[in-house]
Parts: sequence; structure tokens; C-alpha cells
Amino acid sequence: MIKQKNLLSVLCAGLMGLSFNGFAAEGDESGFTVGIDYGRTEAKKYCDNIVTCDDTDRGPKFEVGYDFNKTFGVELGYTSFGTIFDSNDNSVQIKQKSNAVTLSVLGNVPVGDYFGVYARLGYARYDTNNSGMVNGVAIRDEHGNTPMWGAGVKFNATEQIALRVEYQNYSDLSDMPGHKDDVKGLFAGGIYRF
Repeated sequence: MIKQKNLLSVLCAGLMGLSFNGFAAEGDESGFTVGIDYGRTEAKKYCDNIVTCDDTDRGPKFEVGYDFNKTFGVELGYTSFGTIFDSNDNSVQIKQKSNAVTLSVLGNVPVGDYFGVYARLGYARYDTNNSGMVNGVAIRDEHGNTPMWGAGVKFNATEQIALRVEYQNYSDLSDMPGHKDDVKGLFAGGIYRF
């Protein structure tokens, strides 16, 4: 927990430093952003060959970011995947809840005055809280780092408010006995620009 707080402090300080280093020229629509999204996540391979299993849930996503201009920005975020693995099979009885802290760069392509498409590429520090057993052996919690990416569309409702829908993919989010799995999510929400 202390390591995550230190990482968040360093990343926030880095974002603040970037915003004042002259990267963004005056008048090019730079500024800070805050985003809130809600979506559905899935870890599809987890339930392969398990009869009683649920691999989907819903959860929120929060971001703070900085737009250097209309086409380039960065975001620091927190995503809750909810319970992405819940099995009560004879040999596999596990419940797994996951979340991640992310840092990503965004590339935006405006489509007229109101619409835009964007993509993100980043890094996630994930935590999974496991409870249960596989063949009588208790499963430990997992923590790790993984790449993530996303793509979405947005609608600029005003100069400060935009609505967006985004698909995200987190590679090999956690290690279940025998295999890893990507967690995919479809999120919808909005961002506010200062």
C-alpha cells in the first residue's frame, strides 16, 4: 500500500512538472482533466472447462490527466474490475476481485468540432484479492505489472465536458493455476476539462 502511494505521488509530481515545462504552447487548448466511467469487465478464459463459473462484473474507473494539446495527453487512473472470477465447481472454488492503477498516454483525432476518436497505451499495476481453493490448495493474492491499451470515441458536449465510450484490454492480468488471462472492459462515462 505504501509503495502504491509513493508511486502515485511520483506520477502526480511528474504530471505537474510536465505541465509547466513548456511542452504545451500558449493557446493550444492544454489543460487538466478529470474522468469518471463505469463499465463491464470480463476475463473469459478463467471459466474454460469449469461448469459453475462467472467471469464478468461491473465497476467504476477514475482518471486525472493532462491534455498537452488537441491530439496528445496523459492520464493516471484507477480501475475496479469487480469480481472477475467466481467459481463454485467441485475442484475449483475461488472468488477473485481485481483492480489496477494505470498510467497511459492518449492520442486523439478530432472528427469535426464535436466528435473524436482516441487510443491509449499504458501500464497497469494490478492487485487481485483471492479467496478459495483449487483441489484443496488455498489460492494466494496476486500483484503485478502489465501493459494495457484502449480505443474509444468521444462527443464534446461543451468546451469543458465530453462523453466517451471506450474498450480496454489488460494483458495477463493475474495468474490463476494453469494459465493467465486478459481482462477486457467496455466503459462509458465523461471527462471534465479545466
